[in-house]
Amino acid sequence: MKKSLARIIVEPGFCMDCGSEMVKELMGIDDITNVFAYPMESLVVFQFIKANELSLALNKLMEMGHPPTGDTIKEENYVPPLCRCNGMGSNAA
Repeated sequence: MKKSLARIIVEPGFCMDCGSEMVKELMGIDDITNVFAYPMESLVVFQFIKANELSLALNKLMEMGHPPTGDTIKEENYVPPLCRCNGMGSNAA
């Protein structure tokens, strides 16, 4: 099967530690591979086979408090990001 590439810009920005956690969580989804997080660009990139995996990945990012740019999380469903760094590209909170 042909793999597709997803380039997801997320909000809010994240640090390298948050990026590592995103990579770990997304790699846990079947048929998602080659996951990379770019904190300076607030960008997450990965390959997937079916739209279902893309949907699961987007949901996982929202669960982690980093929805794709333009998406909103309902107040009752909001989970603040685990890292309170708010420093794109920084290493620590």
